[in-house]
Amino acid sequence: LGHHPYTNVLDEVEHKRKEDEGVDCKLDEKDQESDPDVFSSFPLMRMHPLHEVSWFHRYQHIYAPFLFALMTLAKVFQQDFEIVLTGKLYHIDAAVRYGSIWNVMRFWSMKIITMFYMLGLPIYFHGAVKGVGLFVIGHLAAGELLATMFIVNHVIEGVSYGHKGVTNDEGVKVAKPATIMGDTPMERTREQLMNGKADKSTVPSVPFDDWAAVQCQTSVNWSSGSWFWNHFSGGLSHQIEHHLFPSICHTNYCYIQEVVQKTCEEYGVPYQTENSLWVAYGKMLNHLKFLGRTKQL
Repeated sequence: LGHHPYTNVLDEVEHKRKEDEGVDCKLDEKDQESDPDVFSSFPLMRMHPLHEVSWFHRYQHIYAPFLFALMTLAKVFQQDFEIVLTGKLYHIDAAVRYGSIWNVMRFWSMKIITMFYMLGLPIYFHGAVKGVGLFVIGHLAAGELLATMFIVNHVIEGVSYGHKGVTNDEGVKVAKPATIMGDTPMERTREQLMNGKADKSTVPSVPFDDWAAVQCQTSVNWSSGSWFWNHFSGGLSHQIEHHLFPSICHTNYCYIQEVVQKTCEEYGVPYQTENSLWVAYGKMLNHLKFLGRTKQL
């Protein structure tokens, strides 16, 4: 499942737990972000309220689009080699794949082949300057597009971030994902649902740290229900469905989206969706600006 177990959840204990016990931490034990697709740019960018603040983060909403363009170059020349040489990607254990010598050999074979036809052949036919230039321009365009469609799903106004649980009056730890402002949208959606019911006992009880509920609270859709944008983004426009059902082919997301949204409404779970990528992008930049100027929680 890769990063799908949790997103927007911080976890310092997770790495040690995975090494010692081979298990993922529970939500209320997490301290370090679990999604490298979104948060691997730290400390150059501050995308989580628990990240340490630096002076240059005040300008991150300005330089962020330029960093986004480097996403696929970083994957090709840094992350790919890091994961095969160390057996992990940042804090994520990759031994399940690269513990196999066959997969390691396949990695090096494919890396050589792809570098040959993507970089070697253009240099051979067009010269070093044009060959390298085409390679870099292609990656910058792909990186900008991919990073944009990744980040707006998790770093945007209104999205929640996971926090360690607090103990309630019954002595039970409750992990409530909350926005950067400290409020929990699920409290509001549950209250709205209960106010609309004559018999409040008929409202299903869903824990704030329920796995599926956490996916909905920490992810945001854009252009929901659109076949075109679902196809164009490879399913990233339906990020909530992407996290709830990672094994389903993304071509089905636009067909199950309405069912997922109605189910969230039925159980009082937040379901945030923006009208378009452009609206989401604007809210993402505003959120980055706010994150760059607020103190660490």
